[in-house]
Amino acid sequence: MLLPRKAPNTDIKEFNDLQEVHDMLAETVRQWTQKAEQEGRQAGLQEGRQAGLQEGLNKGRHEGRHEGLQEGRQQEAAKLFLLLLESKFGKLSLLLEDKVRSASPEQIEAWTKQIFQAKAPEELLNS
Repeated sequence: MLLPRKAPNTDIKEFNDLQEVHDMLAETVRQWTQKAEQEGRQAGLQEGRQAGLQEGLNKGRHEGRHEGLQEGRQQEAAKLFLLLLESKFGKLSLLLEDKVRSASPEQIEAWTKQIFQAKAPEELLNS
């Protein structure tokens, strides 16, 4: 690159060709870099989406199992408590059955502890 400085107004075809090759190479490298960056971003996005999807699925499964276990626990507690109530007091009204079925496991446990002192199911379930 010293030649153009020594002879600034001299047109040297080989030099111009070299300059064009240099410019073309620089442009090609710039395009390759952009393409590599774009491909890297797309690969990263895809990987991130996949990881996020997997994490979401795992979390959803975990929460679903937890909710299912809680619901099953509540239903089983209600079923057993209704059996106790019917054993002690006979057939219950639908209103009282619904109240038991919609109660939390903790509430059913509290009622179970008081069942032997109750004289009527209404007395127990309204306490």
